[in-house]
Amino acid sequence: MHSGLRRFLLGQIGLFLGLASCTDPTGPVFGDWYGYQPLPVPEAQISVELVLDGPLTADHGGFRMHTQTMWTNGSPLNESDFLTGTWEIHPVTIQGQPCHRLILHGLDTGMHHATLVTDYIELPNGVLVPTAANGQPDLSPGGLTYRLAPRKRDSFGYGRA
Repeated sequence: MHSGLRRFLLGQIGLFLGLASCTDPTGPVFGDWYGYQPLPVPEAQISVELVLDGPLTADHGGFRMHTQTMWTNGSPLNESDFLTGTWEIHPVTIQGQPCHRLILHGLDTGMHHATLVTDYIELPNGVLVPTAANGQPDLSPGGLTYRLAPRKRDSFGYGRA
């Protein structure tokens, strides 16, 4: 085999292996959610990716969150932030259905910390919605704008935030 061809093939294999490793989580992942939440200014929202680290049987652990400001008017003020902290989850019953209450600790350092939700209810379908003051899921139109959808475990980038 020609040495140039061999070098090319080895380079391609290295590139493939490098890219393939980028899609796997770095450790056990309890869950991965994403969504778009409003900001208190017109024509802006924030993209949120939340990863809870830990085995599926965990009731607490660390989290990673990536937020990205998105302006619909083409503003160059898009900003990205990477947050870490801890999480805890507690079983709750909502209208006779077993659910989980998720509490995030450590979001107070983020650039949009005043708008980020720290207390969610995980519904039976896996969607996270904010917890209302009465401990119930906030299913109002305003509350639903802060929901996060679960990312499928076999999807590209699962466990990466």
